[in-house]
Amino acid sequence: MNDMDPAKTCLLIIPKKFYSFEKIIGDALKAKGYEVTVSNDEYPEGTLGKIMGKLQLPILSNITYKTISENYLKNKTYDVALIFKGRGISEKLIAEMKRSVKRIVAYNWDSFKYNPGPLKWYKSVSKYYTFDYNDADNYNIPSLALFTSSTAPVAAEKEIKYDLSYVVRNHSERLLYIDKVLNILKPENVFIYIYEMNIFTLVANFIKNPRLYLKLKKYIFNKPLSYSNYTDAIKYSRFTIDYAHSDQTGITMRCFEANKMGTKLITNNMYMKRSDCFNSSNTIIYNLGDDEAKLLNDYQNIGNIRSLVKNRDINDFIDDFLK
Repeated sequence: MNDMDPAKTCLLIIPKKFYSFEKIIGDALKAKGYEVTVSNDEYPEGTLGKIMGKLQLPILSNITYKTISENYLKNKTYDVALIFKGRGISEKLIAEMKRSVKRIVAYNWDSFKYNPGPLKWYKSVSKYYTFDYNDADNYNIPSLALFTSSTAPVAAEKEIKYDLSYVVRNHSERLLYIDKVLNILKPENVFIYIYEMNIFTLVANFIKNPRLYLKLKKYIFNKPLSYSNYTDAIKYSRFTIDYAHSDQTGITMRCFEANKMGTKLITNNMYMKRSDCFNSSNTIIYNLGDDEAKLLNDYQNIGNIRSLVKNRDINDFIDDFLK
């Protein structure tokens, strides 16, 4: 596609309430000359739709089909439709879309373990991508890495306030991981913010490991950290931790954002070096049970060197998506 082509039209089907993805991706498409029409990826919208989607109730795809067909496809045409996640999408809707859309491209920013809905229709679109490397290998589909939303130039000098930062929602083995890393590295200045989503997760996580929960209690909060404070924590850190869930192997946006800010990573994600944005100059891969001396040695060796890696921003992502 030529960015200067006039009147290109795009139907962007995306979870509207998923962070700021709708605006970030919509703005990037508009900057490339697209007129963008936005639809949610599942109907009804809101809490009810999310519950129906999580339970994979068949009525969700029926309501989504009716809503998108009548409100976004009837008497309309588009050069391209981009589907993100697509939990309410069905093969029937894809067939209907093909009557109005020249090309349909879709992307799963979850693993199929967490978002299995596209397994019913992913072979029906023009191109299907996943952010999850394991799914890409197992289903023989192309992987497409995420990005940093920032297009600002990299700062010449990096200001360090924290040796280590860790901003996460509490689940899986995240408390065990940070406790182990702190014990090994003994950083002097840290920024740790562990978000407990509700009373039910609090009780479950406390029962799972009460000793550790009480030990780290001063870092656990019942409100999410604001986005500006989250980015500042990463920006002013020498290292930040990205803990990948065991059922997801894609590289998170946090990693690309950290890379752009010159912040190095400690992560348990074994797939990091599948991206040319990450290597031994900016990323330490450490899993529970790995050699503790090696973690400490790597931490001391790369902490003060400048990363020699490329950055990947939203424009790189959109260009690859539209190939």
